[in-house]
Amino acid sequence: MNQIPANLFLRSGSPCKDRESTAEDGLDGPGAVIETMDNCTKCGACQTYCPVASVTAQFHGPKYCGPQSQRFRIIENIKESAPSLCSGCGVCTSVCPNGVAITDLITIAKADMVGGDRFLPFTQRLLNRPDLFGKIAAVAPGFANFILHNKPLRRLAHRLFGLHKDAPLPRFHGATFRRWLAQQQQPNGPLVVYFSGCSVEHYDPTVGIAAVGLLNRLGLRVDVPDTACCALPMLSSGEWEAAEKRAKGVTGELAAALPPETAVVSTSTSCSLTLRQKYQRYLSLNDQAARAVADAVQDICEFIRKNHWESLRGKLGPINKRVFYHGPCQLHQHGIGLPALELLRQIPGLEVVVSQSNCCGIAGTYGYDRKKHGISMAIGLSLFEQIASSEPDMVVCDSETCRWHIEQATGVNCQHPVEILAASIEKSTPGPYVNLASQGVPS
Repeated sequence: MNQIPANLFLRSGSPCKDRESTAEDGLDGPGAVIETMDNCTKCGACQTYCPVASVTAQFHGPKYCGPQSQRFRIIENIKESAPSLCSGCGVCTSVCPNGVAITDLITIAKADMVGGDRFLPFTQRLLNRPDLFGKIAAVAPGFANFILHNKPLRRLAHRLFGLHKDAPLPRFHGATFRRWLAQQQQPNGPLVVYFSGCSVEHYDPTVGIAAVGLLNRLGLRVDVPDTACCALPMLSSGEWEAAEKRAKGVTGELAAALPPETAVVSTSTSCSLTLRQKYQRYLSLNDQAARAVADAVQDICEFIRKNHWESLRGKLGPINKRVFYHGPCQLHQHGIGLPALELLRQIPGLEVVVSQSNCCGIAGTYGYDRKKHGISMAIGLSLFEQIASSEPDMVVCDSETCRWHIEQATGVNCQHPVEILAASIEKSTPGPYVNLASQGVPS
């Protein structure tokens, strides 16, 4: 696989463009996305870097599946299966020098394939609702985890529902984050709104605890609206009718909690990308609430780098460990470089090895599919080999599904950057708001 050297993303977020000059920014609806196909010069950059095309001949690549096929789609309805093999990682869009929204072109074709939700497989519909699973499991997390991770039951689900028996399913933690948040004493400083998402709410509470604790240490007060899943799995698989209803609810809830000039931060690169771009591009959701949220949302490390760089640097304590940092493919689509890497490099004593892979292979729910799991593992192989040869104490990654996938594939503990930053700041300036270590945030 042709890898994109990580240092190419440090400033611009892609080898060819930066966020301010991206031609596709502000695309309003599928029609505007489709029009970008005319910018394609067939240079082949997307083909060269596509993770899926590099490991399987079944997928002919983003150039053919995206702008090239789209020229035929606008003339007549064509029967095709190739879009379903696209992982939606966004690498093709990130490297395109001409602003062609390649990933979005393929996603729109994928939505057309499933016929407006009618032919979406049952298993994919289930995977599209991680928040629903989380709420049900919250009643009895221990029992839910037993069912979910029982090997005979996983083999049965593999055969009956197409959910691969080795797919990296997370463990339920109930309402741990919300319970902790209700008891948290916060500073009376500037307000930041935190979009926790279904991952923190149900599966990764320590990430949310670390995020709020870190922002509190920087003197910020954090509001966490009771928002649902951002609906990216629905959007990526073509279940757009349900996604639109959820998107309107999420943006309405966030906008109501959003005073002027207030940032919305996210610890999920895929959630923040969805709020920032995907509602407008796929659903033409461009009302006042949606625009306010899109303008306000930032990756949490981007927000800290931009607004609290010096304050953070002065508070970081030493962590004498070797970590391997992998910037997920969804992060590259933001066009903001690798802000987490820049922050991690400020921690005294921390040795950071940087991934040279452009995708871990899981791509949200893509690698959970029995028919695609092999492709997913093949894509991630070079990353897993890099991790093994680096022998790190832990892996650091901004995306939740990537962390689950990497940890299961390598056996190496995988954490979000804010967990490392929070542990570092805890060593230097303990209290007064929360003892992060007592909440399970690793040091």
